Amino acid sequence: MTSTEQDGAAGGPDRRTALQLAATAAVSGVLATGAGAPASASAATEPSAVTEPSAADGPPPAVQAESGTDELAHYYRFWEIVQGRRLVKTHGYWAFDGPPIPFDPSGVHRLVENPDTQRLEEGSAARKASERCDRAYTEMLRTLNRVFDGHPEELRRAQKQMEVLGKQARALMRMPSAPGAKTFLAPAFQLTEDR
Repeated sequence: MTSTEQDGAAGGPDRRTALQLAATAAVSGVLATGAGAPASASAATEPSAVTEPSAADGPPPAVQAESGTDELAHYYRFWEIVQGRRLVKTHGYWAFDGPPIPFDPSGVHRLVENPDTQRLEEGSAARKASERCDRAYTEMLRTLNRVFDGHPEELRRAQKQMEVLGKQARALMRMPSAPGAKTFLAPAFQLTEDR
């Protein structure tokens, strides 16, 4: 990431940095709650276009989490971070009129851009950690493929694999991208050939 990308034109974080933070911050929420969208048939009507949610765009974004508390589907949680405000329902419409969501650029975990497992030194701790992530990612995708190919009973296995992948990714993101570097490694999300 260049200094311009990091600092933005007006000295604050630019949209790209904010979106990277949003994605990183939401990973734990995605893993904790699964897909993050309602399990009902109305979930299929959730907007796929990148538009500001409103009552006309589909179902309300509040969904019931396993804990019994109202949670936003991940699509809307990302939008809250991008908009910088909480999404609230007022007079039957959803709008980003809630409390502000503060953004602290010092809290951004600086990850290497375009991670590639193959570019890491063969046999290094970094390469091994990245390969573990790639294997976990590949296995999770294979299991999800089986779920959608008529084996819904494997969904719980896929969820456990997501948790494993999350742990592997967090471990990788604690490793500097090079000695003395200010950036950290990131999952490459590359498919592996081995089974």
